[in-house]
Amino acid sequence: KNQKVLQNKHNELSTYGIGKDRTAEQWKMLGRSLLHQGLLDQTTDGYAVLKLNPLSWEVMRRQRSVHLVVTEPKKKASEETNLKKAGVEILFDKLRKLRKKIADEQSVPPYVVFADSTLKLMAQMQPQTLAEFSQLSGVGTYKLNQYGERFITEIKAYRQEQDLGTPPSKTKKSNPDTRLTTWELFEQGLSVEEIASQRQLKPTTIQGHLAELIEKGKPIDLNPLVSPEHQALILQAVRETGVSEGIKPIYEYLDGKIDYGEIRLFLAWWRQQQQEGSEQMVNSNKR
Repeated sequence: KNQKVLQNKHNELSTYGIGKDRTAEQWKMLGRSLLHQGLLDQTTDGYAVLKLNPLSWEVMRRQRSVHLVVTEPKKKASEETNLKKAGVEILFDKLRKLRKKIADEQSVPPYVVFADSTLKLMAQMQPQTLAEFSQLSGVGTYKLNQYGERFITEIKAYRQEQDLGTPPSKTKKSNPDTRLTTWELFEQGLSVEEIASQRQLKPTTIQGHLAELIEKGKPIDLNPLVSPEHQALILQAVRETGVSEGIKPIYEYLDGKIDYGEIRLFLAWWRQQQQEGSEQMVNSNKR
């Protein structure tokens, strides 16, 4: 307790501690409201101290009613947000374990099945159908057919465990896919900068579209997007660092000499090449 409170024996007053259930911000708001209504005065001698006035005494004698609005702290919203984040982390961990199991079954690295970024999207979006699953970045036709049902089953099992029910459908309406528009312009011979200018988008957005399409199996020539020299440098960085998902470690390894967009495009192409190799391996094992 404050030393002055003890010295003046304020802690022995019957009103001591009343209002401790309110936050400091709520008390400030209350004070401002009372001042605005003229129910309190404030000293003007350099020290802003509140003091009672005649109207204050009317309130204390119950001769005047006071109407105030004091907002409640937004605890519920933050608690719900924290619970949702915790749920996403739990599901993400379950999906990683499933990915590891599938990778072991096929004798391939886990990232060949799905990148961490795709698993995080699964945990956040929690698709319930193959149509919803196909909309996730990093899910191509092969991966949809090969793994879709198993991951959807895992997501549904988690929601059932948590008694969450079935979420509303997130299937996109039949609007044209913006990535396909980018691809069509690229196929016409336009550069990333030209496509960005025509579509009024940032070049990094266009590079992102093309990277996602590469991972979905679209036949896109990498050479106009990333020069062979840069491809060689990025490949060396991948092999030296052992990283094929995160862009930042590669960017830092290369001392920022190659931009994020080119690294993202190459990594998408590299993962697709690894995927095609693993598919051939899996198919040969089945024979």
